[in-house]
Amino acid sequence: MRTLGLMLAVSLPAMAAAQQAPAPVPATEGAQTDGAAAEPEDSVEGEEIVVTGSRKLPGSVVGDIPPDQTLGQADIRSYGVSSVSDLLAELSPQTTSGRGSGGAPVVLLNGRRISSFSEIRDIPTEAIQRVEILPEEVALKYGYRADQKVVNFVLRRRFRAVTAEAIDRMPTEGGTNTPQAKLDLLTIARDRRVNLHAEYTTSSALTEAERDIVPIAGGNGSGAVGAGGTVVDPTPFRTLQGQTSTFTANSVYARNIFGNVGATINGRLESTDSRSLNGLPVAALTLADGSVINRALDDPGFLPLAQRASSIAAHLGTTLNGDAGTWRWTVTGNYDRSDTQTFTDTGVDAGAFNARLAAGDPTAVPLGALTAADIGAAAGNRAYATQSIGGIDAVANGRLFALPAGDVSTTLKLGAETADFDSRSDRGGFAQRGQVARDTVNGQVNVDLPIASRSKDVLPFLGTLSANFNLAQDHLSDFGTLTTLGYGANWAPIPAVRLIASVTDTDQAPTAQQLGNPSITTPNVRVFDYVQGTTATVTTISGGNPGLSADNNRVTKLGLTVKPWAGREVTLTANYVDSRTDNPIAAFPAATAAIEAAFPDRFVRDATGALLQVDRRPINFARSERSELRWGINFSAPLKSKIQRELEAFRAGTGPNPFAGMQPPGGGRPRGEGAGGRGEGAGPGEGRGGGGPGGGGGGFGRGGRGQGGGRVQFALYHTWRFTDRVLVAEGGPSLNLLDGDAIGNNGGSARHSLEAQAGYSNNGLGARLSANYAAGTRVDGGTAAAPETLNFGGLATANVRLFADLGQRLEWVKARPWLRGMRVTLSVDNVFNTRQRVTDASGAVPNTYQPDYLDPLGRTVRLSVRKLFF
Repeated sequence: MRTLGLMLAVSLPAMAAAQQAPAPVPATEGAQTDGAAAEPEDSVEGEEIVVTGSRKLPGSVVGDIPPDQTLGQADIRSYGVSSVSDLLAELSPQTTSGRGSGGAPVVLLNGRRISSFSEIRDIPTEAIQRVEILPEEVALKYGYRADQKVVNFVLRRRFRAVTAEAIDRMPTEGGTNTPQAKLDLLTIARDRRVNLHAEYTTSSALTEAERDIVPIAGGNGSGAVGAGGTVVDPTPFRTLQGQTSTFTANSVYARNIFGNVGATINGRLESTDSRSLNGLPVAALTLADGSVINRALDDPGFLPLAQRASSIAAHLGTTLNGDAGTWRWTVTGNYDRSDTQTFTDTGVDAGAFNARLAAGDPTAVPLGALTAADIGAAAGNRAYATQSIGGIDAVANGRLFALPAGDVSTTLKLGAETADFDSRSDRGGFAQRGQVARDTVNGQVNVDLPIASRSKDVLPFLGTLSANFNLAQDHLSDFGTLTTLGYGANWAPIPAVRLIASVTDTDQAPTAQQLGNPSITTPNVRVFDYVQGTTATVTTISGGNPGLSADNNRVTKLGLTVKPWAGREVTLTANYVDSRTDNPIAAFPAATAAIEAAFPDRFVRDATGALLQVDRRPINFARSERSELRWGINFSAPLKSKIQRELEAFRAGTGPNPFAGMQPPGGGRPRGEGAGGRGEGAGPGEGRGGGGPGGGGGGFGRGGRGQGGGRVQFALYHTWRFTDRVLVAEGGPSLNLLDGDAIGNNGGSARHSLEAQAGYSNNGLGARLSANYAAGTRVDGGTAAAPETLNFGGLATANVRLFADLGQRLEWVKARPWLRGMRVTLSVDNVFNTRQRVTDASGAVPNTYQPDYLDPLGRTVRLSVRKLFF
């Protein structure tokens, strides 16, 4: 009776306030604190008050499809991550789509569209009220295509903090490290939000000499004769990981204008520089007797072949959103510009080299006599690329009319975009220019039709059933009109079971980069030649291919979500996806006999058959087919913390107030000094705490939400691939990537793969474990006359992260108040230092598949110290 009375006392005013609220606002589960808006107050985990009503929680997505998974504050805190982008990376097993997009999920904020992920990527996790993960079909309701899952972040209504974080990451085998520094300012006050973020990251270079790399015997840069007539070791002059540095600045300002229209403006600037080494310059010397030797230029006057790249990218985005009657609308605008420069050393001018050194014994000729002029224009490749994209989208979602089973709703989208991509390159004295200008006008309509409803007593024996239809068209100035057509059904025969079926047929054009990227020549690249079964050192050509055509992708999906126990956080999901793509656009595949027969002009070999050059620019295959089943389980349960037990004892009058004497964020009287014996903010729901954060990180505002218990969590996902085939060309070879064929250098497709996560957090201490496994594959290389089999072993990796939210240890904070808001994290990636084992038919490891090539870093350790200043 006490619980029922408490639920009624809280739910009635909260529901009444929700009816008065003009627009959804971020909220959390619990009691209302503000009569002007329905914002339930934070509560202690383990004593959550569940309110059941006809209206959704503020900040929820539109439509009738519930989340596959919802994370509360304790769940978010249990991951021990710092920002929205970090949390999204941690949730990748749950947000992976089987629809073939391969990209990040659609991201919403408080149930609404945003201009880009930059708007929210740097928000600290302490400011997040809850996270909802939804299936791909929800993307249609926001004007996106149904090939990405949807993640909705709901923020707290009040939050302010300055966050500083120092990070360093290095492999246990040494050789390199990656320090990083972040500074973030965030203020949220109802409709106002200000976020300023700066970040700097640098990584030192890692060379082959710092790992157990065995050079190729007799290859370029190895076995070649140097100035003193000795064999040159190329490993100090080749990097496994280049030197990089990145600076990022991001700013966001949001507030309401014109009364109830939400407006956001976002600006972002990112600068990146990198440098990698590709070995020493090598020239073929023609001697007087006609013989040819390789000569490595290891004289101090000749630096290793380097590739230097620098880029600067700027982004400006804006969002307007509001409500008009039963309609919700959003207008987003974006402008992006990027400039990239790449300089690649490709060697010396062979003609000039031979003219000076071919006479006599080359080992006796001083290389200092070779001048910079001998290097010539042919020795370098310069490439430049500039891209500008501007666009605007308007999306409206609302009710068309009512049917007995519910409202017929629709989503309408109109958009326009203009893009300009300009590139130029100078390769070996040959200048090339590429330009792609594209103007796009697009429109999309999605209609949801309710058919049966148990709650409205319309065909109740069917449970809840609805259908949807969507049509989109994009008119591209360079590709004409491309169409997307989709339809599906959403059926919940009982509340614990939901099935979603959908079919989507999509036309898609190649990107401006795939068409117009500058041509870049990179020497001394190690690739595996499946034809000869050897590792070759080749020159590669990368860039755009203006001859690419649009592809067509037809996807059929059947999804099942089961929540077998009411009141328990256990979710079972299964998704079967069947996909067929005509003219799929792909990166150029590995050098197999079938690929070389289909694209002979992409390969250059010498008279002995040794591979010299590969043109890696993208191509169209004729067709690809794929089908798979991905299923998994996600479990989460609350844990009662020490603070909860002390609060229970305090309320029962058998113990002291655990927060007594502690200063709330933003000032105010110390806890325990208020009237009535309980003190200001003594328990949950008591006192505002200055609006400071009370989530993870040790805040005590909002009644000490940050002390509200822990979580134990477990997730396991298994992917079973049934088919994965590629038809290289009409009338050409058909490759079965599950049975002996490959289009990449990493083998075929694993028939089975697993993703697992486990986590525990309580009393400020937490641990996370993630593991991945992919079954081994086999590639039947060589030719029919001379087969060369390559075996790729199965690979299992495990990562561990340990963290301590020091501010949640009350006894420590009382003694050392500066610990409030501090978290220390120690993580180890690839704990067991495992690498995939690749062997040929004899059991030997090919040179290019040496373990340190496959994973140069191996086991890495990351230490982070993070502090929130309230």
